Amino acid sequence: MQRMRTIDETYHYIKQQDPDTAITKYALRQMVINHVIPSVMSGKKYLINIDALDKYLEAPEAMKEPAPQIRVIRPIADR
Repeated sequence: MQRMRTIDETYHYIKQQDPDTAITKYALRQMVINHVIPSVMSGKKYLINIDALDKYLEAPEAMKEPAPQIRVIRPIADR
């Protein structure tokens, strides 16, 4: 079973693990909104998977997805 927590609960969990952490509630919220860490909406609240957050904090580069390829519409030559 996944351990899902709200942003506030997640912040308190992190502070409990490391009282001197530099991570703020705002930073967590931005990570959720920008899809940096996995989350789901439950009503008006975001729920964060604590285990996935721990993995991300241990190795942030491992969870990054490659940037999507930007496709440009190119003109077609006149016939």
